[in-house]
Amino acid sequence: MKYIARFFVFAIIFGFCGRPVLAQIYGTNTFEFQFGNLPFEEDTDLTTSYNQLNLYYDSDKISLFGKFEQFFTPFKSRNYFDVTQKRFQFQDDNLRIRIGNFYETIGSGLLLRSYDIPGSVFESDFYRTRYAFFRDLEGIAFDADLDWAEIKAVRAEPLQNDLPPNFEPDSVRRPDLVEALQATFFPTDDLSVGAAFMRVNTPFSSDYSEFVSLISSVQLPASFQVFSEYAFNTSSDIFSFSRNQSYALYAGLNYYKGSFGGSFEYKNYNNFRLGSSGFNDPPSLIKEHTHPVLNRSTHVPNTANERGIQVEAFYSFDGGHSLVANYASTINNVARRSRFFEYFLEGTYKVNDNLTLKSFADYAKDDPKGQDNRISLGLIADKGFQNSKNIILDVQYQNFDELGQSDKSENVFASLSFGFSSGLSVSAVFESTTEPGLTDNPNTFPEIETDPRTWFGLNSLYKINASNSVALFIGTRRGGPACTSGICYEILDFEGAELRITTRF
Repeated sequence: MKYIARFFVFAIIFGFCGRPVLAQIYGTNTFEFQFGNLPFEEDTDLTTSYNQLNLYYDSDKISLFGKFEQFFTPFKSRNYFDVTQKRFQFQDDNLRIRIGNFYETIGSGLLLRSYDIPGSVFESDFYRTRYAFFRDLEGIAFDADLDWAEIKAVRAEPLQNDLPPNFEPDSVRRPDLVEALQATFFPTDDLSVGAAFMRVNTPFSSDYSEFVSLISSVQLPASFQVFSEYAFNTSSDIFSFSRNQSYALYAGLNYYKGSFGGSFEYKNYNNFRLGSSGFNDPPSLIKEHTHPVLNRSTHVPNTANERGIQVEAFYSFDGGHSLVANYASTINNVARRSRFFEYFLEGTYKVNDNLTLKSFADYAKDDPKGQDNRISLGLIADKGFQNSKNIILDVQYQNFDELGQSDKSENVFASLSFGFSSGLSVSAVFESTTEPGLTDNPNTFPEIETDPRTWFGLNSLYKINASNSVALFIGTRRGGPACTSGICYEILDFEGAELRITTRF
């Protein structure tokens, strides 16, 4: 009953706030139905449904937002219907006030970063409940945007998003209280300097932890830009950089001139996982790849102790060709010294207006994952036709030496996609692996399977119009880590059929 009451209260707010003449209601809805289950499960015909409604109301300077989520399954303990986000906002030319659920980042994310991964549906192997993947703040926020300064003030509780919406007690999902103030000043058009102060109250503690961040950005002559942020616990010795202190340093240099661009970044994090839920998210300085074999291999920073660099350069040639080179190196000392480094090269060659070839090569060493001499290669060919049809062939291969294994582990990814002028696209995806952790069937213990494991699935997407689309998947789908906007989360394997209907109104 409480969920129904929340729904009607919010509906009343939407209906009666603001001036009707200027009011606008719009939103999106995502419905997902699954028939199937995780691999190695006895119940192979499990049926579940998930729905997410995002509803917006705008009236002059006032806006309201609500996110309604529901999940249904034969297991009643996993079911829920809840208003998982609600927000009131007032905004004019210089001022914004938000009450409820919102997103905010302090500095570069060294102290605080919230995020939303649009279109994502998260499910953990433990709770088996699906819900939207985001980490928001619940409380109040104030922003002032002046000609010479920007000011932010936040008092809120970050979400611990590895717990589903139906987790009880609900207060456990937001264990920390954050109070933050950031001010950024612009003495000239080429210079900005700022500072942030944040204090955190965690469960079972009557004392606050306090942090300060110093931020700067300078636009130099000859198209150079230098930026930096240094954050530290006020109980630590400032600029000591010793192992028993708590600090985070992020700095970089950008250069862009015509068709050429490059960047250099440096990080040094130590004892800097903040709050019981780890609500900060410093820049990873690891290139985020869209290619599946590389995206799953993305290194996740360890803020307990990690330092490293990232260097990237790109050049755009005449005719639509391009070249990107990236090098990233990281060292952390937590339980032991671990090294990660990666060399990446990607080239795009436009043969003509209807044919584009893209290829990549990657070499990495990944001690945290126990992988050495990791080699990844890929070739993507996109062939277009005059009638807006196209065919995309994507082939990727990866192998590496795995700790404790005599044979190399191999991963293969291949997809063939067809796009039609009618708005329909279909694709077939094949994957295989010889990774020991994935080939073994846990239900046959103590026997250990070593034969290659394969997945094959068919995807189709039909865009009915600009506001409605239907997607259908049938087959087996490989899970694993997925990284978007520097945020990585786990996707579960799936065997069966999945229907997703997306609507905008």
